[in-house]
Amino acid sequence: MSDLAALGIGPLPKQEKAELPEALKSAPIAKVLLKYQARALQLVSTTALLVIEKSRRIGLTWGLAAHAALTAASQKSQGGMNVWYMGYDKDMAAEFIDAVAMFAKAFGAAAMEVDEEVFSDGNEKEAITGFRIRFASGFKVVALPSVARVLRGKQGLVIIDEAAFHKNLAEVIKAALALLIWGGRVVIVSTHDGVDNPFNLLLDDVRAGRRKGRAMRITFDEALEDGLYERVKMVSPPGSVPPKDEWVKSIRDTYGEDAEEELDCVPKTGAGAWLKPEDIAACEHPDAGKRELYQGGLVYIGRDVARRGDKAVIWPFEEVRGILWLRERYEERNATFAAQDEAMDGMFRFYRVARARVDQTGMGEKVVEDAQARHGDRVEGVLFTGPSKLDLASALRRRVESNTIRWPHSPIIRSDLMAVKRTGGSGSGLVEAGGVHPDLFWAAALACSAADRGVTQYAYSPVRNRYGIWPDDPDDDEPRGRGSYESARGLRSGGTW
Repeated sequence: MSDLAALGIGPLPKQEKAELPEALKSAPIAKVLLKYQARALQLVSTTALLVIEKSRRIGLTWGLAAHAALTAASQKSQGGMNVWYMGYDKDMAAEFIDAVAMFAKAFGAAAMEVDEEVFSDGNEKEAITGFRIRFASGFKVVALPSVARVLRGKQGLVIIDEAAFHKNLAEVIKAALALLIWGGRVVIVSTHDGVDNPFNLLLDDVRAGRRKGRAMRITFDEALEDGLYERVKMVSPPGSVPPKDEWVKSIRDTYGEDAEEELDCVPKTGAGAWLKPEDIAACEHPDAGKRELYQGGLVYIGRDVARRGDKAVIWPFEEVRGILWLRERYEERNATFAAQDEAMDGMFRFYRVARARVDQTGMGEKVVEDAQARHGDRVEGVLFTGPSKLDLASALRRRVESNTIRWPHSPIIRSDLMAVKRTGGSGSGLVEAGGVHPDLFWAAALACSAADRGVTQYAYSPVRNRYGIWPDDPDDDEPRGRGSYESARGLRSGGTW
């Protein structure tokens, strides 16, 4: 049973079950936390503004959840206050509040109830829902996605988690710092996402003394020195964790060339995610990727060509009231060109395809020529050069940032879309992280570019069909010159005009 259920509420969406390891259930708080977690929480308790740069996946958020439970459960005379947690999406908020509930139960804190709290200033189109635990002390812990306006007029401790990946981080920080006037505290925590990210700029300001506060760094190696490996081994099934040297090497090999930024807290020069994870998550919808939900609208196809190694991807998007909905997913590795062509031809038969854009680079030359022979100039080839890739990526980013594209929730899709990074502070170039070609990213980008180009309009003069009847007016026998009606390339469904 989830610890939320033990406190009287059903499971929160998509959260993992939060459980205190059996070996720690009777341990004092000093033993529950690793040394770097304890050092961080000591600074949280004594610093108005604390900025922490950290390695990924070292459990610092877990430690902050313990601090949040103790802070909200305490009386005001003992330093108790409200705690406001912001992750970059609702999933992070749900996971944090579940961890807080787990610690409240473990510490014997008197948690009154767990529920949802809705925030609205009356002028916004959508209210913001946060998860809340109220304590007998009168204080509460509220976890919610990143929305600056929610912090207006609030008091207490603010925790901004994975700050480098928040949308409008500067506005969130501005709203959070206003709490300092009334004795609040602000903790901003994140892994890095490039030197020009607002999180790293804030770190520079604090370290240079341009902004009052303290900075802290926790690298992967420092976490290892303080017992991270031993804790992972303790909470994992027996025999599932390899020896320490092998385990550390596997972690670093996993991150590859990103290890310095992700594990060692060294931001890449000019690098940063082209698409923000919170924007990607906002475009996820359970109805996306379902062919049976096709409504008969115009469809734009993006096709990333591959034969071996990389995946061949063909993604058709239907435009419905200005939003592109992914209707099916063709993603195959080592598929023959004949099989790929048949999949695309099937989409042309099933959907009203307005335009398809195909990667024409290298082996794509013949793929494009053959597709144009079958489907005419509704098929366009795109040579992948630096400028053309930037144009394609920009078309996708406009859709993602304006929330006018939909795909299903999938960690594979998220990871692929996050694999393209910026180079240069102005976003003047792109790099594919780890040297891996993000097939799904480019298929989506090609489709967005196709939609931006719209529908080709065709002029024609009708000719008699084989029955001697004019297609536009069966009763009109006025002779006309032969035109291009029968040979025009336009929008068809099921092979008919």
